[in-house]
Amino acid sequence: MTWRSYFNSVIGHEVKFIALLVFACLLVSTTGLPFNWLLLIALCCYVGYHLYQGKIILEWLSEHKSSSPPDEIRGIWSLIAQQVHQKNKYHKNKDNRNKKLIGQFTKVSQAIPDGIIILDSQGRIEWFNDPAIKLLGLRKQQDRGVQILQLLRDPGFVKYFQSHDRDKELRMDSPISNKLKLSLRVVGFYDKQLVIIQDFSALRHMEQVRQDFVANVSHELRTPLSVIVGYLETLSEEESDELAAYQPVFFQMNQQSSRMTRLVEDLLTLSNLDNEQTINHNQQVDVPAMLNEVLRDANILSGSKNQTITLNADPSLWVLGNTREIHGAFSNLVANAVNYTPEGGKIDIRWYREDDQLVMSVKDTGAGIDALHIDRITERFYRVDRGRSRSTGGTGLGLAIVKHALQRHEAALEIESTIGEGSTFSCVFPLERGIESPELVANS
Repeated sequence: MTWRSYFNSVIGHEVKFIALLVFACLLVSTTGLPFNWLLLIALCCYVGYHLYQGKIILEWLSEHKSSSPPDEIRGIWSLIAQQVHQKNKYHKNKDNRNKKLIGQFTKVSQAIPDGIIILDSQGRIEWFNDPAIKLLGLRKQQDRGVQILQLLRDPGFVKYFQSHDRDKELRMDSPISNKLKLSLRVVGFYDKQLVIIQDFSALRHMEQVRQDFVANVSHELRTPLSVIVGYLETLSEEESDELAAYQPVFFQMNQQSSRMTRLVEDLLTLSNLDNEQTINHNQQVDVPAMLNEVLRDANILSGSKNQTITLNADPSLWVLGNTREIHGAFSNLVANAVNYTPEGGKIDIRWYREDDQLVMSVKDTGAGIDALHIDRITERFYRVDRGRSRSTGGTGLGLAIVKHALQRHEAALEIESTIGEGSTFSCVFPLERGIESPELVANS
């Protein structure tokens, strides 16, 4: 408000009123009454007038209505009342809009099939929708204000919730029924947390059907393939003149049947990795000795390619895990390096500790991989170069097996590659998985 508008609407009104009182006092003083006493009475009337105006304002404010200010309010009190009235109308309209938005949000949150839980900064439940009740068995009244960890005591969820790495979703059984398979994700916003729960029971069932199908087909193919390979080996070793003309045919058939055998074996390996959930992953694994075995196999596989394969492994570093799965992952990576590194190339195998991680890396001087393929190269049957993969006898499942085996050990596969220079594949284990060599501990 400018001084001019303030003077016109407030000060001018007050000056006129005071001038009217003084004039009245002067007029009455002509009757012989003391002017000072008359002025004091006028001042009391002025104060009383403002007290009366304040009373009207308070009575109007005490009424929980949006009616306009009373007409008898004058002067500065009228101005204040108008301002309050406008603010009330603004906030009421804003409240109505917020209530409408909240109502729409509530309807939408109840309509979507995913469960939603809002937590405060301490992890206490503030709000949840109906799907959360169905998926987790929450109670509308009793569970509000309760710590989420007191209701969901699954060890996997407790570890996930207390960790700071929530980029990945957590899969767990519902506390209501283990037939309900849930996917949970915790998202932070401001000082609160949002828990999103999805039911993927149908998807899990489809995955299980697919895994069972692959496993069953692989098992069924194993026996006839073994018979075919056996007969082909017999025919290939036959030195009769009648079969001499067919030896090239037998050789090609033997190659393709061997490739199919490797494919079936890889499919069975993946199926076992998918299904073996109770396998022991806390065995003491002698990684340096294992890598020495992998090195010997790599030299045999390299054959006449004249490759230089070196191993540098810290003898004091072991890990807790499953020997068969870790050996399969390491040997897959080294075999790939041998297959895709040209004659005279170099392959460097290392096992070392880096900060809070344990790393097994395989570095080669092969052709390298384009960056656009790296994100997908661990997918099942994904091939960077289909023709080249077939020529080397690859099945397209090796890196998928590696990735899956590492995930079961809380580890990750990292890939760095440059076209024309080579690639580095690294198996990165958390430091918690590492142990010191029992032999070194015993001798110390």
